Amino acid sequence: MNIFSLIPGNFFSILASRNREIYFDALMLLNEKLREELNIPVSEYIASLAGLIEDRNFVVEKEDETPDVPDAVEGQSALNSHTKARLILARLVNTGWVDRETTDGSFTEIITPRDYAIRMMQLLDEMRDEKIHEYSSLVFATYSSLRQANHERPRECYEAALAAKRNTETLVYELKSLYHNIRSYIRRIQEQNDINTLLENHFEKYKPMTDRIYHPIKTMDSFYRYMAPVRELLDQIRDDDALVALMRERAMTVRKYEEEEEADREIQSAIDYVRDAYGHIGSIINEIDRKHSAYTKQSIEKMTYMMSADQSIKGKLLDIFKACASGRGAARDGIYTKLREHVSVCRQDFIDGRSLFRKNVLGRRMSGEALDMADKVPLSIEAMESLARQMANSYPLERIRDFVGKLFAPGRTSAESGEITLKDDTDFILLILAAARSSERGMNYTVELQKEQVNVNGYLIPKMRFTRKDAVC
Repeated sequence: MNIFSLIPGNFFSILASRNREIYFDALMLLNEKLREELNIPVSEYIASLAGLIEDRNFVVEKEDETPDVPDAVEGQSALNSHTKARLILARLVNTGWVDRETTDGSFTEIITPRDYAIRMMQLLDEMRDEKIHEYSSLVFATYSSLRQANHERPRECYEAALAAKRNTETLVYELKSLYHNIRSYIRRIQEQNDINTLLENHFEKYKPMTDRIYHPIKTMDSFYRYMAPVRELLDQIRDDDALVALMRERAMTVRKYEEEEEADREIQSAIDYVRDAYGHIGSIINEIDRKHSAYTKQSIEKMTYMMSADQSIKGKLLDIFKACASGRGAARDGIYTKLREHVSVCRQDFIDGRSLFRKNVLGRRMSGEALDMADKVPLSIEAMESLARQMANSYPLERIRDFVGKLFAPGRTSAESGEITLKDDTDFILLILAAARSSERGMNYTVELQKEQVNVNGYLIPKMRFTRKDAVC
């Protein structure tokens, strides 16, 4: 059904008008009286509304002009409170929020809200209420109703299955709402630059929300505790033909289905939905855990930074000077421009003892021919042994074997030089060690070296072939 075929086109106009705050309060007053009374007299509502808006400014709009309020003209604000209340009620009638009727057997005029208007007023009331919604034990309620119906009251299994579906739908919706709520709190951390606001947001809003919603899901109403029993109960119900027939009979009595197949489809749909939902709710909870951890980490880091940062004028000036010093190009020019617009600053240089020395400038390393050493000093035996130990520690046999193993393509027992990939110096060193230590005990390969050389990614290596020993045998 098209929603705009149900509600009037100007239904939401009161919430977009210049008097939207007054109209909102009028709707909340109507919603409050609807909780207290079955029939709301027009005179009583107008008297209460007049007292509510007595000192508030109400600007008459074109849509507010009605025949029953002759003194209402566009732009007029000097109206008494009862005239304003009648204008507001007339606008609610014209926009399809309420109807004016008379009670049976009397001439008392009452206000009758439309059904969709009642739901909209409830939604607006919930949105303005800052109280944290208490989490209901949806998982335990699902398990309890299914278990009781399956073991003690089989005739109520149909109602239990439908209740389980409703509880599961609500559970999934609340978990997703909690997930996106945590995301909104993470965004607020990035936007808040006042430590008091950040602490208030954490301890007075976020923590109570997690204590009343997130904590019960992880403890007393743990999803993981009841997940397997709920799915087991649903499997027992689905596999019991006699019980399914009893549920079908109950469904035909309660819902008055025309065909039994329609009742079967609804029963099977409810069972399948709950089973499937209990299969993927765990992933939603895992995402909530990750977002909760991310919020906690970012909140602590932001609080620590803001409490340790120097917020005095001196500290802010130091931040500006650091930005000037570290800025480059257009970024630094932009900072200087802002400073010139708001602060009188100029560049200042000074000379000190270090000014007589020229700072070393790092040059780019160029490749060239190696220089011959004039005096070749032979390495001592201790130095050579130390070098060998360092290489052995950095490149053990296991690492060399793993490197050679990766040279063989899947299903191949040999590898040629042209098939070897050398990404960096580490691979080049491993290749040299693999060729040099191939004859040692424990190596599961052999190497055949040739005189020709090949260039592999800039590394000049001899032509070689690595072969698995088991392939040679």
